[in-house]
Amino acid sequence: MLNIKWYTDFIRISGVHIDFDATFFSGQCFRWKKMDDFYIGVVDEKIIFIKPQDEDTFDIYNCSPDEFKKSFYWYFDLDKDYDEILEKLSGHDSILKEAVEKYRGMRLLNQEPFECMISFIISQNNNIKRIQLLIERLCQAFGKKITYKGFVSWSFPTLESLWSSSIDDLKLLGLGYRAEYIKDAVEKVKNGLINFDELTDLEVQKAKQVLKTIKGIGDKVADCILLYSLQKYNVFPIDVWVKRVLKEYYGFKTKDQIRDFINSFGDLAGYAQLFLFHYIRNNHKK
Repeated sequence: MLNIKWYTDFIRISGVHIDFDATFFSGQCFRWKKMDDFYIGVVDEKIIFIKPQDEDTFDIYNCSPDEFKKSFYWYFDLDKDYDEILEKLSGHDSILKEAVEKYRGMRLLNQEPFECMISFIISQNNNIKRIQLLIERLCQAFGKKITYKGFVSWSFPTLESLWSSSIDDLKLLGLGYRAEYIKDAVEKVKNGLINFDELTDLEVQKAKQVLKTIKGIGDKVADCILLYSLQKYNVFPIDVWVKRVLKEYYGFKTKDQIRDFINSFGDLAGYAQLFLFHYIRNNHKK
């Protein structure tokens, strides 16, 4: 049972096991860093420290109880019964069972949609370190400087700040052709053609088609946005790593086989993808 205790400058959360290494570095988010014995990230324009105490207890700094209940309870997917989710995934097949056992504490994060969209546009044809670097440059150029306990960082840029930027401004950060995609996304959100509240209410395929009207957004990026920020848990983003799982581990050769496999998970497809993606990236066959 989740237990929350408020101290002078931090909250202690007990009763939930989170593998922060797997959660923060599984390719679903890009603004967390690991220090000696804690993690530092920027969420909701605040620098956040997280310090694990034991397997099911962690401290979260620079976060009030109200902020935790409003933002981080949702952010860490704490409203879900992970024992039930992982039991179902483990019972699906032996490959998923091994992935779940190895990364049992991994959580699917529910992120802010605008930041998630821009981040995954940047992620195209990039490795995670490069993605993190480009997002950090973007934040330093167009975000707000923030500090906490001697640490300095920058908030993710607002819609208005990116609206005022030019494609050339973005290219100077090393974003290349992605600069045009970002500007197109910003313009469509600004003009109301992309409305995240409306997308949340739409059926998956309709929401996906709306996102794909943005220049440069294809199936994989659209699925990531739907899964990690719009709570469409039945999507299954497919990139080169997931293709490797489906081909080398499951032996799938046709689109029908892949479609039936994804459909077999129902509303847990996104969770299955997250575990398989992280598992293959860290344990793939040489």
